[in-house]
Amino acid sequence: MANVNTKEKSILQIIIDLSEKLQGCKLEEEFLKEEKENLEHLANYLNVDETSAVFFTVIFYLQMQESSASSLAEIADFLEIPHISILIYSQNFSLLQKKFLIEQKKSDSRLARRNDRNSGYEVTEPVVESIVEGTPIIQIEESKDTTDKIFMNFFNLFKNCLRNSCVDEDFYRTIATYERKYDQDEIMVNIKKEFPEDQESRIILYLLSSLCICGKNLMDEDSDFFSDIIGMFVKYTRAKRLREKTDVLYEKNLIKTSFEQISNDYRRRDCYASILKLSYEGVKKLFGSQAEKYAEEEDQKSNLEITIDALHEFAMTYEKRMSHLLKKRELSSLEEKFAELPFFKKILKTKLEAQDRFFLYDCTKDFLDGNESCLCSTLSDLYAKTNAYFTNLRKMLDEKDALSTNGFIEIEKNDVVERTTVTLSDRTIELIYGKNADLYKKKPICNKNILEPEKLKEKQLFYSEKVQKQIDMLEESLSQKNLVAMQKRLEKKGLSKGVAVLLYGAPGTGKTETVYQLAKKTNRKILHVDISESKSMWFGESEKIVKKIFTNYRKLCQDSERHLENTPILLFNEADALISKRKDVTQGNCAQTENAIQNILLEEMEKLDGIIFATTNLCNNMDKAFERRFLFKVEYEKPSLEARKKIWGSKLPELCDSDLEKLADRFDFSGGEIDNIVRKCEMTEIIKGTLPSYDEIAELCENERLDKEENECRVGFCFS
Repeated sequence: MANVNTKEKSILQIIIDLSEKLQGCKLEEEFLKEEKENLEHLANYLNVDETSAVFFTVIFYLQMQESSASSLAEIADFLEIPHISILIYSQNFSLLQKKFLIEQKKSDSRLARRNDRNSGYEVTEPVVESIVEGTPIIQIEESKDTTDKIFMNFFNLFKNCLRNSCVDEDFYRTIATYERKYDQDEIMVNIKKEFPEDQESRIILYLLSSLCICGKNLMDEDSDFFSDIIGMFVKYTRAKRLREKTDVLYEKNLIKTSFEQISNDYRRRDCYASILKLSYEGVKKLFGSQAEKYAEEEDQKSNLEITIDALHEFAMTYEKRMSHLLKKRELSSLEEKFAELPFFKKILKTKLEAQDRFFLYDCTKDFLDGNESCLCSTLSDLYAKTNAYFTNLRKMLDEKDALSTNGFIEIEKNDVVERTTVTLSDRTIELIYGKNADLYKKKPICNKNILEPEKLKEKQLFYSEKVQKQIDMLEESLSQKNLVAMQKRLEKKGLSKGVAVLLYGAPGTGKTETVYQLAKKTNRKILHVDISESKSMWFGESEKIVKKIFTNYRKLCQDSERHLENTPILLFNEADALISKRKDVTQGNCAQTENAIQNILLEEMEKLDGIIFATTNLCNNMDKAFERRFLFKVEYEKPSLEARKKIWGSKLPELCDSDLEKLADRFDFSGGEIDNIVRKCEMTEIIKGTLPSYDEIAELCENERLDKEENECRVGFCFS
């Protein structure tokens, strides 16, 4: 197999190849000559000499094998050289450290240092990442102690504290050493000038300065320990002042707390966190001539941005583990603090109780983060599992709480109470976003299922005298003025306010078209439900879909009311499958699911405040429980001879009266069947250029039905 050119190999592959050959090589000259090409390539990459590259390779290899730091003795054993001989190469180890290629870890116990697996040398994390990814290593200037280098040292010092889970005397000695060693650095001078006798404040500023210079923050994946480590060297009272923003560092305007979006792998979504950092004024004051390099001038925040920060501050207090009364006191003080912000000012003008306002603030924060609020956990944060928790939970599930009744929130119920969610209503969204609220409002339902009254074509329908009277009464009842008056009277008497109408009878008799024409005449939208969509292939999903239909209808009603539009109509077309007789549950899961759907439908119809129409061809198979739910029940029969003649005449006005009478008498068709013939006539006229003759129309009629014997009306006696 041909040798691969060194230049074509990755750095990681070169290190792997070298490590296999370095073991037991004793650093003999013959070996170093043999591997000169690989060593030169690695040395150039690391910007060190070839001997230093050898030791780097050994440390890297042992670190990957043992997942621990390597002592000088272990390195000597690997190369099979005397332990004392390794001291000859101390300058090589110092060079690797100066280049920040390796770092030395020390054990807390000097007696245990020799055998401690956590003491010795290891390759720094950024260098390991660069080698694995095949990217260049960022080299730090070694001619002098630059600010970058100084605060990189601080950064690594704080990082080691987390790894050791303690801040010991060595930490404070190292801090003191750095302060003496770097006493000429401008930032160090300014920090010492601000707090000459306060080491605790200086340490906090060293930490925040190192983060600023290294481009990190307190919640970065590489430095997420800093929010915890502050408590390791700051007393409890000082940590409390920092949380409450009463600390001297805040008073001097050196630090600030901001709310920033971060990635949360545990929750698998982005969320907001409170971040402690140097303020813009703090960077200018401490960094002096270098401030321009690191200071990011703060843009003037909009009211919305300030409101978002305020809501996150509320949420942090809301989730604290403390008594309800103490939590309420803290939340009230925050409310006073932000009372001048437009959103809070509007909420405070409402008659909502304090606990309702706090609940709304938490839900609003979730909404702004792009998340839904869980009803149970949000209530639990406020009340824990006290009696107040269960009282409010029942209220909210029944939608009798102040937030629901006043239209600030919407409850999305679930059979499993812990999965019930809360979303903001359009009213609250308008309070937050003002004129831009339309961008964030949820569309009540898919537009394809909404029929607008102005887009419905006006048609003339022919009914029997009996049906016509019922349709006229329906039309009068559905005028918005009469509907509102009727609903008020029904409500006073404790009766259901909803208007449910069943249109039943033979196919093609105009049931669906009747709903369309009533909607057009009374200027109402129609939410048209496709029954097949409720027949989900996944068990349990059908019930959710039916519930969602009524949720969407209620949202459409609310939207119509806000825009001063008439109450819309909910249409279940061809609802045979939904209102048929209930099945024996012993027939299996499918029967249980269909019965569950019917129970939901019955329950929703009982509390419906709007208008529902259902059409069906199979009234005899309807479950008795549905019969009393329908206020109006209109039976459609096949059109009479006179009605058929009128329908033919309206569709084909070119035919003479005698031809119309013959067609009506000869063919016992419904309106839908006549429509089919008319469509075929139009196609024939387009193809031939002339209207079909009576005989041609009659021939089309004879082929309309599959059962030819029923095409024509029978005359005379019939024997079975």
